Amino acid sequence: MITCAGGSFLLDGSPQFVYSGEIHYFRLRPREWPLHLRAARAAGLNTVSSYVPWLWHEPAEGAFDFTGRTHPQRDLARWLALVREHRLRFIARVGPVSNAELVNEGVPGWLLAGHPEVSAQGRDLTNLPHTTLPAYHHPVFQAHVDRWYDAVLPVVARHAHPRGPVVLVQLDNEIGMVHWLQKAADHGEGTQRRYREFLRGRYGGDLARLNAAHGSGWRDFAEVTQPADGDDRREPRLLRDWMAFYQRYYADYFGSLHERYRAHGLELPVLANIPQFYDFDVRGRGVYAPMTTMMFRDFPAVVPGVMLGGAYQMRRLDYENFHDVAVTTEVVRMVGGPDVPAACAELQTGIMRDRPRLYPQDVELNLKTCAAHGLDVLNAYMFSGGRNEEGMGAFGAYHEWQAPVAPDGRRREHFDALRDFGRQVRAFGPRLAATRKRADVALGFYAPYWTTEYLTGPAIEAREWKKTNLFYDGLARLLQLAHLNTAYLDLEATPLAELARRPALVVFSLESMDEATQRKLADYVRGGGRLLLNPGLPARGAGREACTLLADFLGVRAGGAVGGNARYRVGAQEALAQGGLTWFESADAAVVATTPEGRPCGLEARR
Repeated sequence: MITCAGGSFLLDGSPQFVYSGEIHYFRLRPREWPLHLRAARAAGLNTVSSYVPWLWHEPAEGAFDFTGRTHPQRDLARWLALVREHRLRFIARVGPVSNAELVNEGVPGWLLAGHPEVSAQGRDLTNLPHTTLPAYHHPVFQAHVDRWYDAVLPVVARHAHPRGPVVLVQLDNEIGMVHWLQKAADHGEGTQRRYREFLRGRYGGDLARLNAAHGSGWRDFAEVTQPADGDDRREPRLLRDWMAFYQRYYADYFGSLHERYRAHGLELPVLANIPQFYDFDVRGRGVYAPMTTMMFRDFPAVVPGVMLGGAYQMRRLDYENFHDVAVTTEVVRMVGGPDVPAACAELQTGIMRDRPRLYPQDVELNLKTCAAHGLDVLNAYMFSGGRNEEGMGAFGAYHEWQAPVAPDGRRREHFDALRDFGRQVRAFGPRLAATRKRADVALGFYAPYWTTEYLTGPAIEAREWKKTNLFYDGLARLLQLAHLNTAYLDLEATPLAELARRPALVVFSLESMDEATQRKLADYVRGGGRLLLNPGLPARGAGREACTLLADFLGVRAGGAVGGNARYRVGAQEALAQGGLTWFESADAAVVATTPEGRPCGLEARR
């Protein structure tokens, strides 16, 4: 029996460290499959993983092949039997969307060509490699997903543990990723109807309340439509509700997949993979991970126990981005909750192109850093290289990925790093899986700062700069440099009683914060908690209205701002505040930092 409890992945009640590698059976000839599975065993893997691409197994509408009838590389049943023969487990990533460097993100071309209505409406695509934008809830798309799941899930069920090697199933892949990259909400009529019903529920059917919040003049709920775009000049509460709608939209879609999954008698844990790292030259960065993880915020409410897994493609992990793994993991753990294991569904052990070159020490550091930050499920992406059949690959036939195992079975030099880590998993895996990361300090995470996936404009760009430089590469990085492990807490969702269990709370705070959260933080301090706010003090609520509840409680108010790269002093030491700073006024707070002119820019208020 496979379950998740107490933060562990349990195999027949025993905690297991899942050490997996991605091997795409559909990119290898069947005679090569045993060679790659033997390499997985030699590396110490206990699991392998693969997409099960919809476009590959239903090449023509209604013509499913899972036995190799039309092409030997479609013999999924044989592949799963071989996985079990090699005493390995399997993570089945069944779509319907795979991404996986496949054309149309793995969605059949015949579906997109014959039914253009299954694509999101209202956005001209930009010149990006990812361009397939499913309208997830469109009835035609849903009907074809029904047929796909009715075909593929019985195969998965026949090979599920304990009868077969399948121990974990990923439903879809990186939901909303292409939509975010394209800033492409769906303005089709079906989604518009869902939006109206979402707002009707949010405002208790009170149109006057909705209009007051959104600054709108709708005369009937039937008239309500989504904003045409995410321009930040719109009413902030409108944009906040719009982003909350899409959080629910994605979660409800995942819920519809999970209902189908359970209808086929499957009870294995399910995984949702989150798009997280973004390529910047020789490094991948996780600076967008808090925002993309917020897109999955409602998933556990719709599918309790869902395992959330990141995609960690850091290219080169070093002093510049070492903290990315910690920040990304803690945000995912915050959303997923304490009872499910933290996972990395795609940990970089290969890179899609030949630059930057991946070295053995890169792979070793990636593996050990992820394990050290408490991940219990690691899937090496890629473990084996492969080749795309004609017309399948989004980037042509090439799918080498600098993988530790080449398509012909040759083991590259960074294979040894995986094998060395595998020895540790064999020796200590169950004990490692039972350990828990101990937090030194709690970090209060205010989700509305990060629910911005479709928003645009100069104010949003300014906030993105602050989040990247003052939070991600600032506050969060400094906590790691100080060797302080953090537990992230969703300030809106975490009850005051839970906050009160934490003696110290660090909060990245900007100019706005809703009244309820400001009151919760004031009550936390009133109850004896120690609160660090950085870089600013909220002076507005959820909209543009003044809200100084927290500032009033602390007896502090913002006096003004110093722009540019502002200098400040702490005692005799002078330092630089990138992007400027705020100076404050208070009658009784102790001054801990000043501008060169002597204005207080750091205060300690006792309450």
